[in-house]
Amino acid sequence: MEKRIQALEALATRQQSRIDRLSIVVERLEDRIAIEQLQYAYGYLIDNRMFDEMADLFTDDEPWMEIGQRGRYRGKERIRTFLLDVLGEGRWGLLEDEVINHVQMQPVISIAPDGCSARVRARAQVQGNSPPTTEFFLLADGIYENEYVKEGQVWKIKGISVAMTYYALLQREKIWFRSTPPSESFPPDLPSRPIDPGLGRQFSAWHFSHPVTGVPLRVPASGAVEAGR
Repeated sequence: MEKRIQALEALATRQQSRIDRLSIVVERLEDRIAIEQLQYAYGYLIDNRMFDEMADLFTDDEPWMEIGQRGRYRGKERIRTFLLDVLGEGRWGLLEDEVINHVQMQPVISIAPDGCSARVRARAQVQGNSPPTTEFFLLADGIYENEYVKEGQVWKIKGISVAMTYYALLQREKIWFRSTPPSESFPPDLPSRPIDPGLGRQFSAWHFSHPVTGVPLRVPASGAVEAGR
């Protein structure tokens, strides 16, 4: 009986050790998903010139940001001012017929052994016509080397650094925002979502709130903000 008890105790010890290892594996997988979602949210927010919301993705503890050769800014409020006043030239949101894309790709995530910080190398593909009156269409590519920290159970950005690979301005002949209208010979069952008057195109409502603050995200229309809507 004693040997049987010892065998069961040894089995329980091995099982508990395996559970502990798997718990860490699951936690790291959850961390990877959270970091990816945080970075993807950053991409969508910069797409739409939502600079206040971007700044709120950063930790309060000495964050930093460096885009290309614009220099490094330290501290959350300096990052916020840089985004809105320098990068955004004082304008939050998009103008009618303005489009900007920062496609987030190829993240390689390295999480520290303690699970409290991480580094990520990733790529951004950029396209845009900002401001919409420009005769050019921008294409660009950049490589991120970013830092993240977990505060409580929430991942936040510690530092963003992007080294631009290239910029290209293409002389544009035509760019449009409205898709083909509904078929007259085979009408749809319901109409499509309407054109947002502030953007001049359709906009898919955010299904998620801000990943750090939890605040619902607005339609990023500059005109609506200026009109107080």
